[in-house]
Amino acid sequence: MITVNTTPTEALNASIVNINLNSANMFGMQFNLECFSKRNLTDEDGNPVVATGLIHSELLQVKGPKWRDWVPGAAPSDADYIANLALAQLGLERDDTVVAVEQPAAEEASAEETGEEESAEETGEEESAE
Repeated sequence: MITVNTTPTEALNASIVNINLNSANMFGMQFNLECFSKRNLTDEDGNPVVATGLIHSELLQVKGPKWRDWVPGAAPSDADYIANLALAQLGLERDDTVVAVEQPAAEEASAEETGEEESAEETGEEESAE
């Protein structure tokens, strides 16, 4: 899935667009575009909460000229190329002021590996080369 933060417009009040591969064939692909609105609210304790709601869904067909123009260098990455096509079709622009949050799972996995190495060093256990 590709997620793009967008600047809402009067025509489409979408702050987030999710792009999912729907189907693929020899010379084309189809993606499902899901547009979400975002509202900043507060919970009963006064803490800020962001609420999202699906407001629009449509398909993006990548075939013909869009397919032929998808060549190395057309965009920084394949995800950027597809996102650019989706945003152009929806009439939206990226919101570069929103910073993406990295997934903690990768950090946890590397921390576990590092922790295992440190444990062996701390106990002084080494494999014997005899």
